[in-house]
Amino acid sequence: MFGYLDLLEEIANLKRIGVEVGSIGKSTLGQQIPYVFVGDKQLPCMIVQAAIHAREHLTALLALCQAKHLVATRPNMLGAIYFVPMANPDGVRICQEGVQWIADKDIQHSLVQTNGQSNDFSLWKANANGVDLNVNFDANWGTGEQNVYYKASQSYVGPSPCSEAETKALVDFTLAVKPLVTISYHCKGEVVYWYFGQTRHRKWRDERYAKAIAKHTGYTLVEGDDGSAGGYKDWCIQKLRIPSYTIEVGSDNLPHPLPYSHFEPILQANLDLPRRLLNSVVRDHNKLSAGGLLGAMDLD
Repeated sequence: MFGYLDLLEEIANLKRIGVEVGSIGKSTLGQQIPYVFVGDKQLPCMIVQAAIHAREHLTALLALCQAKHLVATRPNMLGAIYFVPMANPDGVRICQEGVQWIADKDIQHSLVQTNGQSNDFSLWKANANGVDLNVNFDANWGTGEQNVYYKASQSYVGPSPCSEAETKALVDFTLAVKPLVTISYHCKGEVVYWYFGQTRHRKWRDERYAKAIAKHTGYTLVEGDDGSAGGYKDWCIQKLRIPSYTIEVGSDNLPHPLPYSHFEPILQANLDLPRRLLNSVVRDHNKLSAGGLLGAMDLD
């Protein structure tokens, strides 16, 4: 498994070779939420975030490998990419390690109680407060079909929108860097989510990229919002009015957590996707700014 301490070691290695790394903020339990930056600060950017759901920690390795691929190959990039491989570090550690690493015994007890008095946290999705971070954003908050309103291993919306340290950190970071597009990696299902109430040009634009993502990865395009609310993708679409995508990796026939033995085909399907999507979005942005028209597309 790929865990938080593994990520910190990889971040330190990248820093040693001159790659820009940093933190978007701290988690509920005070752990840093690292990012890796690849590209030129003078160019438009995108954000790729992963492992906002604890049991989906395989996606953290995916995002890290995508960043390392760009560092190693230095391909043509028309923009820059911020990778946030593990948006929920507390949750990932709880999922993988249980609660013994947490110093506060009251928090340990509360988490075990929330988990049905079980010490098996392998299916845990939430953060250390029992809040599902991907339903905690201020985008039709609390209206999702699967939302619950009490602390749980998944689906709890929290006491208020953006109540959680991790959610606030990702919101503040996103507002600071002003991305043109975002990708959120989840598992599982091999599907692409893109819709959250867009109309007219924005709907046409966002679906156009979504179709290209689906073609590139071989995943299925989902029509409609599938009862979603309060997610990072949803917030980016509703509040920032930018294209934003949730990509679910791994076959739906696989169990949670996704077995790492299936990582290689997931990596190959997605390895260069962020750069290709960013290049296409930047080209379109520049074309529209110059008064041009957009046509059919494949990702660069």
